[in-house]
Amino acid sequence: MIEIKNLLFQPLTFHLAGGGRGLHLNPRERRTLGEGDISPEIDAAAKRGFVSLTPVTPTASVPETPREELVETETESTGANGGKRRKRR
Repeated sequence: MIEIKNLLFQPLTFHLAGGGRGLHLNPRERRTLGEGDISPEIDAAAKRGFVSLTPVTPTASVPETPREELVETETESTGANGGKRRKRR
């Protein structure tokens, strides 16, 4: 598997190898493709610096432990109006 990342701030569209399929990448978007899907057009874009191609090894996902959320108590600075100043009239 290969990860392709659009390095530009504009969308890109490529033809995939082996069939009439295409690939549309939004700005800075990442997608994972099979190695057989990489076309000469994608290779040329990588050489020009439009996209980056990095090999991806399948890894077992490690579940993240939930973080404790801090509960903000009302203090002098926050007060009843959330620390906002009153408008002068």
